[in-house]
Amino acid sequence: MKSSLFNFTIVALTSALMLTSSGIHAKAASPEVAEITMWDVPESTPYTAWWRAHVESFNKAHPDIHVNLEVFETEAYRSKIASALVAGTTADIFYLPAGPQGFQAFRDGQARSIDGLLDAKKFTDTSMAACAVDGKLVCMPLYIAPNLLYYNKAMFKKANVDLSSWKNPMQPTWDEFMAACKALKDAGLVPIALGNADGWPGTMYLWILQNRYGGIDDLATALKGADGKTYGTIPSFQKAAAKVAEIGQSGYLPLGYNGIGGGQKYTLFTSGQAAIIFQGTWVLGRIASNAPKGFEYGFFNFPTMPDGLASSQQDMVGGFDAMFVSAKTAHPDAVASFLNSFAEKDAAISFMKETQNISVIKDALAATGPEDGMLGQVAAAVAKAPHITPWWDNYFPAPVFEESTRAIQGLFDGSISPAAYLAGLDKAAGR
Repeated sequence: MKSSLFNFTIVALTSALMLTSSGIHAKAASPEVAEITMWDVPESTPYTAWWRAHVESFNKAHPDIHVNLEVFETEAYRSKIASALVAGTTADIFYLPAGPQGFQAFRDGQARSIDGLLDAKKFTDTSMAACAVDGKLVCMPLYIAPNLLYYNKAMFKKANVDLSSWKNPMQPTWDEFMAACKALKDAGLVPIALGNADGWPGTMYLWILQNRYGGIDDLATALKGADGKTYGTIPSFQKAAAKVAEIGQSGYLPLGYNGIGGGQKYTLFTSGQAAIIFQGTWVLGRIASNAPKGFEYGFFNFPTMPDGLASSQQDMVGGFDAMFVSAKTAHPDAVASFLNSFAEKDAAISFMKETQNISVIKDALAATGPEDGMLGQVAAAVAKAPHITPWWDNYFPAPVFEESTRAIQGLFDGSISPAAYLAGLDKAAGR
């Protein structure tokens, strides 16, 4: 009996060990899930919804990869990403415009090159060039966002403003634009939906006006500061700053515009409280989400300036928002898989149409036409523009850009003179 019990015990122990060994072996052989985190900002409700759905779909299709999407309000994110870049604690994938902050992160070793990770042939050449530093691809462009003037058709009708009376219905002269604003104000309406609490919405006017007066060459000269030519001494910057001050004192802006921020600036337009808004194409998603049923709107390019540079009068100012990759990511292959999923044809088309952003993926652009309504019209206008001049935050060193947004409220409300504003930029540049 003892012998039988002993033999049974040995067999049981042996079986248990075999099962345990098998279990350990099976667990060791199972693939490790690559956890990666992506940081983004809520550009619009459709934009954030698209990314959440895309991440969920990707995670289901890739059981060996799990993407965690974290979304931060824009102003909070500015502080978060600045601190994380200093501390080296960014997410695996993080949002920034294709410009100095992200490029410096690459040069400092905080962001890595994504050459070999991204299928670059699926992207437009222009977008790839915008994400290149010293011949290396350092970010994945998300979309191109040209700044245009969008207008409320009902409010224009109420004020008897008829675009067909302009010499070019898709681009007024400055005098035609000012006359339209006056007619809107005389009709008891707020002409321009500016919310300048965050600074950057106001700087957009400075960017496009400097371009109209002096083009990209003057901007490049000011950045270099060579031969005594600085922000404060170049005529196109002087004229642009003076014109911004003129807009601020025109009476065509909403009451308390320097205190209006966040989503409020978009609500002014989508709720019919102001007739015109100067923004990038992300505003299309805001309109789709927040404007009431039957809301009718159109767009036109920023006005031509009679004393401006002839070759830059039809230019647009725009930029590429992008995703950068941390140099410390432990899962570059998983990151590559996720980034490339954004460029797949079906994903690219749905991104463009659902978020109302102009895609940088060739397949999506090829699939867009007049049948796509406002999105197709904007895409066609962008295609006709002789130049898309990048946003200044794609060019400016961080201290100069920060000063430009910090002081722009004063330039608008008259508490800072045009000369003092430009002198501040030169001081921030160390001149």
